[in-house]
Amino acid sequence: MHPGGSQVVKVVKVVGPGRPLRRDAERNRERILRAARELFIEQGLSVGVDEIARRAGVGMGTLYRRFPNKDALVEETLVTAVGRVRELAVVAIEAQPPGRALREFLVTGLSDDACRWAFVSRRLWTGRTRAAVFDEVVPLIGTMFADAQRAGLLRADVVLADLIVLLRALRVILELTDAPTGGTWRRYVDLMLDGLRPSDHNSRLEDPPVSLALLAGAPVTIAELR
Repeated sequence: MHPGGSQVVKVVKVVGPGRPLRRDAERNRERILRAARELFIEQGLSVGVDEIARRAGVGMGTLYRRFPNKDALVEETLVTAVGRVRELAVVAIEAQPPGRALREFLVTGLSDDACRWAFVSRRLWTGRTRAAVFDEVVPLIGTMFADAQRAGLLRADVVLADLIVLLRALRVILELTDAPTGGTWRRYVDLMLDGLRPSDHNSRLEDPPVSLALLAGAPVTIAELR
């Protein structure tokens, strides 16, 4: 009560439930993923989560609230990189004429640190990451593939699954060649695409291609995980 007998009402400003926390949590998540991506690119997957937390500027408790273990963090970092790959595929399709989009996508994607890291990663073809690749990226690669084939720049007897197999094999070449700035890997991208172009000297393909469905569900070999 006020000394004069009137009641004093205390006004309390109520903030919407959880909104600042959600924004903070999302910012922390983005910082953790950015730090993880940078360190995975710099040092590989052996880097410790404590170092990731330090670079992100968060505590270990915050990191583990967002990602219960390191595998979950690696997977989410890869899924995020797959999203970046998808963006580059869309840009290539919209900006390039049919036939040129596929090479532009490969060169641009492999020149991007995050995309290149994801492509080289042995975990790209496992679990939720592989599902993201086949759900979000492969259909766009299929569009570029079909456009190039209609333009007469890819031989008629190859299918999308052939290209996916070759792209998966390209990972080994990337591991053996220099950094993106060196450009050696572009040689093998061009050799791969040249081998898919129609020519009077093309060999007849006797064996059937691997099915795309099999690739989407094929187990990763022990050798690939080493």
